Amino acid sequence: MNINQNTNNEKMPPFVKDNNGAAFYWKIRNITHSRMHIIVEMLSEYDLHYTHPRVLGMIHRMNSPTQKELAEAMNTSPAAMSATLKRMQKAGLVEKVSLEEDSRKNKICLTEKGAKIHEDTFDKTLEIDRAMLEGFSEEETAELFAYLNRIQNNIDNIKNK
Repeated sequence: MNINQNTNNEKMPPFVKDNNGAAFYWKIRNITHSRMHIIVEMLSEYDLHYTHPRVLGMIHRMNSPTQKELAEAMNTSPAAMSATLKRMQKAGLVEKVSLEEDSRKNKICLTEKGAKIHEDTFDKTLEIDRAMLEGFSEEETAELFAYLNRIQNNIDNIKNK
């Protein structure tokens, strides 16, 4: 089946015609973009950037990681993480604290404001994410994740060539 034959009249650009991989990416991108708009609206009362709740959550879960550990865990470059953390520091969400054993390294800690915002936004974000799979059975969800894992493995194999 060619996934370009949509039942909901979704417009696909001509360049994805007869390329299920490109059509799949187009769909995933649209889903991600739509979710982003919902999250951005939810975050507007906190004056946060779209990526900030994810970073706050990761810092919380990793118990104040170093910047390098955080970048690796979030699958992003150290430079991109540095820019994000600078914005978050300026907003008063995080602070860098020198490690006692090596003052050249810093651990990233949530400020009181950052911890409060994490607490306020975490459940709201999870609820949005739960709603994305509404109507899917446990078996369908497991099957979907198995397919997505296979796609991730394929992409990882391309990266590692």
